[in-house]
Amino acid sequence: MNLNYKIENKGNILIVDDLPENLQLLSDALLKLGYTVRSVTSGRMALKTVKVKRPDVILLDVKMPEMDGYQVCRTLKANADFSQIPVIFISALDDVFDKVTAFESGAIDYITKPFQIEEVVARLENQLTIQRQQQLLEQENIKRREAEEVLYQSRALLASVLNSSLDGIAAMQAVRNTETGEIEDFRCLVVNPQISRAFNSRNEEMIGKLVLKKFLTNIDPELFNCFVNIVETGESLEQDFYYESGKSCWFHFVAVKLGDGFSVTIRDITARKQAEFELQQQAKNLELTLRELKRTQAQLIQSEKMSSIGNLVAGVAHEINNPVNFIHANLIPATEYFKDLLYLVKLYQQHFPDPPIQIKVESEAINLDFMQEDLLKLLNSMRLGTDRIQRIVLSLRNFSHHDEAEYKRVDIHQGIDSTLMLLQNRLKATAEHPEIIVIKDYAQLPRIQCYSGQLNQVFMNLLDNAIDSIYTQCIGAQGQIKIKTIFVNKNQILIKISDNGVGISEELHSQLFDPFFTTKPVGKGTGLGLFICHKIVVEQHGGNLYCNSDFGKGAEFVVEIPIAK
Repeated sequence: MNLNYKIENKGNILIVDDLPENLQLLSDALLKLGYTVRSVTSGRMALKTVKVKRPDVILLDVKMPEMDGYQVCRTLKANADFSQIPVIFISALDDVFDKVTAFESGAIDYITKPFQIEEVVARLENQLTIQRQQQLLEQENIKRREAEEVLYQSRALLASVLNSSLDGIAAMQAVRNTETGEIEDFRCLVVNPQISRAFNSRNEEMIGKLVLKKFLTNIDPELFNCFVNIVETGESLEQDFYYESGKSCWFHFVAVKLGDGFSVTIRDITARKQAEFELQQQAKNLELTLRELKRTQAQLIQSEKMSSIGNLVAGVAHEINNPVNFIHANLIPATEYFKDLLYLVKLYQQHFPDPPIQIKVESEAINLDFMQEDLLKLLNSMRLGTDRIQRIVLSLRNFSHHDEAEYKRVDIHQGIDSTLMLLQNRLKATAEHPEIIVIKDYAQLPRIQCYSGQLNQVFMNLLDNAIDSIYTQCIGAQGQIKIKTIFVNKNQILIKISDNGVGISEELHSQLFDPFFTTKPVGKGTGLGLFICHKIVVEQHGGNLYCNSDFGKGAEFVVEIPIAK
């Protein structure tokens, strides 16, 4: 059937009758009314004419030669292309049997001759109207079927996309309280397998159900209020959330308003989060490794520096010690020799009070009396000087302990005193600072087992820092350093070194022993001294080193040392 066929004018009518006068009567009447009319006088001609141009309605006589109207109608109805053409019989046969035969052959109406033209037109127009409506209805049906096919394909495509998507996709509709209008929950309209698995459910168990509020209660109840806010304000939401369902999972979701509800897309980002965590952990490990490398490098440099200084000090002490010992040893007999000579001169003056003029002149020239008195003083001061040099050399050797690197028992007080001897120049009065007083409060201590050279390095650093602190705080005022040793028990001693310097604020205490941390001005400190002291005391000797201080009230460093490991 040609569905694109359009009715021209009021309709295309085919009249089939073997009597020309009947054809003429109907043709003239219908033409006047605006119909397009074709007329044939036999059934065979009617079938041929229909094939040339399809009519809208056929007016068909029953009695015709060769092929009657019933045969023509049956032939048309048997052909799918023409079966829908309305056929109205016009016949003089008024018998019920004839009418039944006409309707059985496929006719839609039956008009008995003689007829009124108005009746024919009315029935014809009625069939044309029905035909037009059927055509329109069929066109609408075709459009509907096409739309249904498109909708079916769209739904199938959407279902395929949803089911194959790696992301979870869902659409939710708000369920409101009938009295207050507030959102109480959300009904699931669309959901794909990814979402269902996250809910530990199946699609069919979620579609149309109120499941969101209960599900979110197990994750984060505040998320439900976030989704309500999306619907009420139209604001979208994008964030990550953690969910544990048999295993730990991280999800990233994006939710946007959709009608009186929202759509949400959820992506499993667990692998990404794990990778990020591993990268962060690696970065932390690298940072720790780098920091440890810097510490080790700094410690090696400092250790090498101290070793070099120790070697230098030991070498210098050795080189100074030999000639000083020689001088010191010779001063004693030289003094005795001078005393003997002096005694001889006195005897000579007693027995020869009136010497020759030349001797008398020379004695007065060299001021012999003063020389006799002063030379002993000079020899004595030289001996005191060599004594001091020997003590300094001994202090240098004790401080460096180049020949005592092993772990052995030593007098801790001797190490402190040796360090103070080396710092005497810094303790003396200057134009800017008066002398720094050192107060010693030594307890009766046993000899302790330690690396004495390393501990002397600790004492040097703590005392040097105390002097720097006093210089900063006590400009023009009396500086004071107290050194106190305490016998705690048979296993432990304490060494407390305190000063009345600038002090250290409490918030800095936790950083004091970190590498490269310093409270001194730029260029005045490396930030390694206390770090190395802490390692020597804690790691090398199994002791402890800590600070008691408030800013502006001086500082006290306490060294806890076991008597023996």
